[in-house]
Amino acid sequence: MYHLDSSIKAVWSIRYIVWALLLSAGAFYLEWQRPDAAFLDVLPFGMLTGLVLLAGLALAAVVPMIRYRHWAFELRAEELVVQHGVFNRVRTVAPVRRVQHIDVSQNVLESMFGIGKLIIYTAGTRGADIVIPGLIYEYAEDLRDQLKNNTLEDAV
Repeated sequence: MYHLDSSIKAVWSIRYIVWALLLSAGAFYLEWQRPDAAFLDVLPFGMLTGLVLLAGLALAAVVPMIRYRHWAFELRAEELVVQHGVFNRVRTVAPVRRVQHIDVSQNVLESMFGIGKLIIYTAGTRGADIVIPGLIYEYAEDLRDQLKNNTLEDAV
């Protein structure tokens, strides 16, 4: 089994930090606009904002490491095996012959770290797609080409 590139932890952390900042901005707005709210009688001004920010930053430090440890994948001759999840463990086995479409994509943040994600669409019900995040972009393209070649060989 192969693991994701370690730079995905930084990408996930940055996403959590952005969410923490947005939520703490919302908490600050709530404290500023609604000084008569019942829970603010207990907490001094700024305490709710600080607690939300602190909790978000703590999650940004811990959760990406845990998620990273629980991600693995393997491309075998006949199938792709992906397993992930911390509380809800998911192990997906997709036969290579059922692959219909393969994408490699990266957003701006992933591009800054040189990683991307491999998206594999398989035949089946709605939502029958597999996403493997945190792959070095060139490696994701190589995996895409391997899967494409295996699929073409099965089709012939």
